[in-house]
Amino acid sequence: MSSIAITGGKIIDGTGVDPLEVGVVLVEDECIAAAGAVGEVAVPEDVQVIDASGMTVMPGVIDCHQHVGTGYAPIKRLQESLRRGVTTLAQVTGGPEAAKLRDAIESGIVGGCARYHVGMVVSCTFGHLRRADGNVEGVLADGPWEVRRGVRQMVQAGADFIKTSASGGFQWGDEALTFRNYTLEELQALVDEAHAWHRRVMVHAHIQPGINNSIEAGCDSIHHCALIDDEGLQRLADSGLWYVPTLHITSEASYNNEHWKRSMPHMTDRMEQASPIHREGVRKAHEMGIPMAVGTDGKAGDAMHEMMEMVTCGLSPMDTIVAGTLNAARVLGIDEMTGTLHAGKKADIIVVDGDPLADISVLYDEAKIVLAMRDGTREMVQQGFAVR
Repeated sequence: MSSIAITGGKIIDGTGVDPLEVGVVLVEDECIAAAGAVGEVAVPEDVQVIDASGMTVMPGVIDCHQHVGTGYAPIKRLQESLRRGVTTLAQVTGGPEAAKLRDAIESGIVGGCARYHVGMVVSCTFGHLRRADGNVEGVLADGPWEVRRGVRQMVQAGADFIKTSASGGFQWGDEALTFRNYTLEELQALVDEAHAWHRRVMVHAHIQPGINNSIEAGCDSIHHCALIDDEGLQRLADSGLWYVPTLHITSEASYNNEHWKRSMPHMTDRMEQASPIHREGVRKAHEMGIPMAVGTDGKAGDAMHEMMEMVTCGLSPMDTIVAGTLNAARVLGIDEMTGTLHAGKKADIIVVDGDPLADISVLYDEAKIVLAMRDGTREMVQQGFAVR
């Protein structure tokens, strides 16, 4: 058995409770054996000790919404994500090949990667997720019974969850955010079928009627809502549905991206126009107590930028850490496995040279993530400090 004790650091456990100013996390192989204050957790004599004095120990961050590409690109993205402190990444437009990579990571054939949670697409013809083609990202399906067949195909292909769309988006020049994608009837069939196979449903929606339709259909999480209105906010509050706002995609960092401005000016214009409305919606959602989780629509490390954006909308640093750890694990349905520093859970842990409760942006500085581990000693990345 391989054991490590991370000692002396401030411990943020991911639940939102006050941190332990000086604590210990004991890791045995892939799991957390114990976590608590110094003196309360017995540290065996033969363990490796990581001195995290002056640093912060917290759960690895979870990004509930990424697109990582195909071929070798996902491996590079997953490895970089782990180095940046993102220990679980949800691919929202995966397919059979993504499921194979997930299994290779879990079996240890491919190393150094964040945990890979694979979503597969069931989309309507000409919808926002139109690239689904049955081989790469998912299937195109129209009408309730065809939708049900599409869900079954994706479950058979190994989907961890189903992704669909209820409105248009920023990306395509021949679409508008106001385009309705799936009808309420189709969404209800999709959600019912996915739940019958114990799969969660994530819905892309920016505006009405897609927002209300997603809520009424009973999806598990709704993503983006860049142009959400007061009715949609109230319906979200009443439903208890998870909201993944992906503020990163309407941030200045995205709409001022020089490559996108040259190649897809229609997209960056839409992002910039939506930005203030999106942020006002998130501010109101927080005030109304709508549960939120971190997702980016971005790249490795952008989960930390998302957390910075959430703080500008009124969430506290602790709120955002919970959104990026426990809440994100709950969105993916893996909170019994990860998301907090509790005994018995996977040792998905990062050590940060700084205090994110004082300055959340410290998480965005790659050099400040001095240690990241997924599944404990099985996948551990050290950057610049010693284990004794």
